[in-house]
Amino acid sequence: MLDNHFCIFKHGVRLFAAMELPPAYLEGIRLFNHGHYWHAHEQWEACWLASSEPHASFYKGIIQTAAALVKWQQGNVRGLSLNWAKSRSYLTRVPTHMLGLDLAALIAAMDTFVSGYTSIAPRLVLITTDEHQQQRLP
Repeated sequence: MLDNHFCIFKHGVRLFAAMELPPAYLEGIRLFNHGHYWHAHEQWEACWLASSEPHASFYKGIIQTAAALVKWQQGNVRGLSLNWAKSRSYLTRVPTHMLGLDLAALIAAMDTFVSGYTSIAPRLVLITTDEHQQQRLP
């Protein structure tokens, strides 16, 4: 049976099963959203090594986002900025919605975070391609 925590619903109807996505990718999102950025990076690296373009650039982008946030956790603001700049360059070269993520929202949230306007690290939100309904992974 499909765990509803990994699905997106609209009016009680399942629109998108996150379980259809690679398990390592989903585990990376879960880890990222719990602040375990290094471990998220490790999960996504396996996905990246098995991918081709444009997915390879997508994975590189979210891996670098996680690396940037590891630097933030270490108190390394310069490392945060440098890694985010690398990540941003990958994420702006792929479609704004990939593998259920709203990359435009991630870019905006990270830009705000890196600029110091908020101290709350971004979370990743899975979306549907229709009407962009969203569901956070646990």
